Amino acid sequence: MNSIEKYDGDLIEHRPAGFELPSEPESASMSLVIAAVLRRWYIAVLIFFVMCAVGISVIWLVLEPRYDVTGAIRVAPILSNILTGEVDKGEISNYQNFMNTQAKMIVSPQVTQRVADDLAGKDLAFFENRPAGIGAKLRHKTEGREVKPDPASILKQAIYDKTIRAEPVRNSELVEITMTSDNPEEAKKIVDAFIRAYMLVEVSSSLQGQDQTLTLLENEQKVLSEKIESQREQILQLGQEYGSVSLGGRYDMMLQRVSSLLSELTKTEAQKINFESRIQALEEGKGQGLSNTLLNSRNQRIDSDPTVQELVRNVVRLEQDLVAAKQLMTPENPMLKQKEEFLFAFKKRLEERRQEVAKSFDAIAAEEVNVAAKNEILNLHSELEQVAAYEKRLREKLDKGDAQTVELGRKQLTIEELQEQLTAMKETYDSYGKRIQELEMERKRPARVSVAYSADISSIMDKRVKYTIALIFGALACGIFGAFVGDKIDPSLHTPEDVIKRIGIRIIGTTTSPGTVERALLPKQIAEDYQTIRANIGLFDGGGIPVKLVVTSPGMRDGKTTFAVNLATSLARSGKKVLLIDGDLRKPDVGRLLNVPKGSRCLQDALAENKLERAVSTVVSAGLDVIAANSQSLLAPYELLASHQTTQQIENISRQYDHVIIDTPPVLAFPDALLWAKMAGAVILTGFAGRTAVPDLKEAKERLAEIGVKILGTVLSNVPVGHSYYRYGYDYYSQGGRDSRKDKNAGSRPLLLDDREKKKKDSVS
Repeated sequence: MNSIEKYDGDLIEHRPAGFELPSEPESASMSLVIAAVLRRWYIAVLIFFVMCAVGISVIWLVLEPRYDVTGAIRVAPILSNILTGEVDKGEISNYQNFMNTQAKMIVSPQVTQRVADDLAGKDLAFFENRPAGIGAKLRHKTEGREVKPDPASILKQAIYDKTIRAEPVRNSELVEITMTSDNPEEAKKIVDAFIRAYMLVEVSSSLQGQDQTLTLLENEQKVLSEKIESQREQILQLGQEYGSVSLGGRYDMMLQRVSSLLSELTKTEAQKINFESRIQALEEGKGQGLSNTLLNSRNQRIDSDPTVQELVRNVVRLEQDLVAAKQLMTPENPMLKQKEEFLFAFKKRLEERRQEVAKSFDAIAAEEVNVAAKNEILNLHSELEQVAAYEKRLREKLDKGDAQTVELGRKQLTIEELQEQLTAMKETYDSYGKRIQELEMERKRPARVSVAYSADISSIMDKRVKYTIALIFGALACGIFGAFVGDKIDPSLHTPEDVIKRIGIRIIGTTTSPGTVERALLPKQIAEDYQTIRANIGLFDGGGIPVKLVVTSPGMRDGKTTFAVNLATSLARSGKKVLLIDGDLRKPDVGRLLNVPKGSRCLQDALAENKLERAVSTVVSAGLDVIAANSQSLLAPYELLASHQTTQQIENISRQYDHVIIDTPPVLAFPDALLWAKMAGAVILTGFAGRTAVPDLKEAKERLAEIGVKILGTVLSNVPVGHSYYRYGYDYYSQGGRDSRKDKNAGSRPLLLDDREKKKKDSVS
């Protein structure tokens, strides 16, 4: 504030800013939107990252790429007769019809059933109604699908849904079998199975080497039949000892018996450990403390002692006498001290007697406890020997049962292994028989159809990248919208424009936020802020700055006290005689901020004694007079301020000063501010950027307007330098008072100060 004197009087000629704002162009509206988003950038970032994290995870977990797996068979248009070798030439129309027929045959029920039989034991997720991908598994768990139809029905449904399709390729000899799936490996197996099944049905049995293959299969089937019979006999021999080859029930019973023996052994060991611990504790003397019953008996013995009872009665009587004596005698009276000494002596004797009775009882009780402990040790030793013998018998039975169970388990495993081998041999035997039957059928048809190529991926449809990009842009848009909405619903004030638009009250000025100004330029910037506020108060009011001026705010921590002190200091530095009154009688801060001596008279006492001048203190550093308040005063603030004498005293003392600045409590907290405002007649409302809420400031304005008080305007504190009242002043001083752009006409343009001096000279002349 020391730099305020350098600028005294220079800003009085400044014209105040207009109250109404002009209509904003579209570019200004867009800049407001951008500013709102930048103020709430963290909301935009949070929404963006949350949507991206959740959405991208869902996209890549739920959506699976779709693959088209294609295999093909070749249908020869020309065949040679097996007997004559002549070439059979068919017409194109007949050939095309044949291709269409073969395509239908590939997905016919006969081929579909063969495919189902071929793939039924290969644990494919397609047939078990099990999803293959992560996303499909999540959908499966969510929907709770448990029904498992037979494989043939699943294949028929896939053909009906066009998931599996067979179509002839135009202008070629190929019929393609295509399957769309999110599991390409399973799709390859299914398409290859269709090709194999179709070939088994349609391919001619006249292929070269088919007879040798058939003979080899028949010989292998015969050898396998002999092995199967031998395996059966071996299984029967192992099961003769127990009368059955299924030993699972017997093994479970033995295992349960061993488990029960082990559980009983564990309990016995725990019981044995418990007895040993109790014996050890009794032998070491642990747990020989008095029980609750003995403690109660001891307390009863002490309380029933005649001497103790007599001492208690004497102590009670002496305490009563002492209380009565304290009411009648002074603390220095020797009789009172004598009574206190008697009471102390009786209490001490009472405690000694209680201890003597307790020791006597403890000695008798200790002897009884020791005898009982010895008897209990003997009983525990006896029980411990019985438990040890029982434990030994349990261990013998457990070892025997465990050996028998292990032997039975080994035999069961051997039988199960042999049965699995037998099952595998049977499956192989059945597959040989099935293959022999298929070869015999193939021998009856000419070889017109052959495999063109096995199943492989022909195309991939993956929409996850496209959806991810769309989600990113959507999340960005939602984040910007969320930040804009969050800024709009924020009730706090941030800029002077917010006060004008949302409250409808003019701005007298702003104070700059220290965090937005260089430290070296901060004093000069603050000085300019208060110079502007002083100038605007006088210009807005028309007749200059009012003599009595109340500074208040809607709520606490809105910067009213700081503003009142600085405004009073600024006026005092300009040569005015200023009195600053701390009108906040409930939580005064002015005296603390200006270091007013604590021994000074407070405002409450001065008003009550009708001698307000005696409470005035001079603050030499600030150049003004101060009347501080005291929060410890017992006088009721409202009753004191509502008095007619208070209004008269303020009026009288105001005649001695150029300006009287009154700092009051918040308007919405106590009615004191309204009483002060009524006395002064002029009010300045203060607000704190980012803290003061719009509804609070609006309600404070309405309350002051209801009592007919003149509201000069609002001062918004802690405003960023870019939104301050004279926002270009900081840049002016930070560049040394010169624009970075060269002004060629600067020398020809007269200074404002010269114009003012010239006008003054003209008026004087």
